[in-house]
Amino acid sequence: MKMVRVDALGANVSSIGFGCASLGGRVGARRGIEGLERAYDAGITWYDVAPSYGDGMAEPILGQFVSGKRGSVYICTKVGMRPRDTSAVMRILKPMARAALAVFPGIQPRLSAMKSKPFKVPLSAELIRTSIEDSLRRLRTDYVDVLALHRPTRDEVVREDIIRAVERIVQDGKARAISIAGNNEGGIDDLHESLPYRLIQIANNPLEPNLQRSTEIARRRTFVTYGSFSSVAPLVARLGSEKEILNGLYEMGYRGDLTEIAAAFVVDYALATNSAGVSLFSMFRKEHLAFNLRRSAQIPALHQLNRIVAELSNGPRRAERLVVRVWV
Repeated sequence: MKMVRVDALGANVSSIGFGCASLGGRVGARRGIEGLERAYDAGITWYDVAPSYGDGMAEPILGQFVSGKRGSVYICTKVGMRPRDTSAVMRILKPMARAALAVFPGIQPRLSAMKSKPFKVPLSAELIRTSIEDSLRRLRTDYVDVLALHRPTRDEVVREDIIRAVERIVQDGKARAISIAGNNEGGIDDLHESLPYRLIQIANNPLEPNLQRSTEIARRRTFVTYGSFSSVAPLVARLGSEKEILNGLYEMGYRGDLTEIAAAFVVDYALATNSAGVSLFSMFRKEHLAFNLRRSAQIPALHQLNRIVAELSNGPRRAERLVVRVWV
């Protein structure tokens, strides 16, 4: 497993991180802990969670997993999003929905549409204080490595009371570093070096190349990226209609059906563009973990990947033939 240096923590962590957004929701506790254990045994040391993940159940389940491992794993949790209340009926139906999804994976879009979505709450010093305390209790630990402001507004990022609150969290030893988990609308590209945010979590994939668009000021921080597989379906559609782009991927050595090619490409892109940071993936299935590990062992050169991304950025059209050298 490749390790990367996170200066804010003074530690080397796995370049692949485990995203826990579906833990406790689509993925139940037993299967979830099995997946987390597999990843840990494979060398994954970074685990990303939030109070809103898994309908509020992700943190308690992750807490079970990290018990006895706290010194060898790194945890990032967040503040700013809350899960909606889940009715007793929905709690009863959730295991049935998981079982149905295992047999009929095609119903996932319909189930996702029915699922209640977490909502943003305005940040305040009091919310930050109570949220971290609640998270520590659920995670069964006395500190997290990173506390991230979850989808903050531009104003929240620079507000003096919020800055003082997160600095106090670090001073009290409840978090070792502070991060922003959001997008450019939250002012990520305008962060002054004096602000306490030492890490930035942002979506990054071939159709949303946010990392490469970031300013030099932002790049001086450690990036944690996510959202790779959200681009697979639209990328498959593009490959099916634009054979020149598909041929370019063939010439780079990609093989398989369109979904397999797209999945390999988005993982390669995530790892290549964020080679000095952590790339998050959901890996509860052993085949997904194995796939990500295989891709991380041989990543194409970034300039080769960018040739494909440049064509994709032109929008759906009949592209000119790509000339891409084969990578070994």
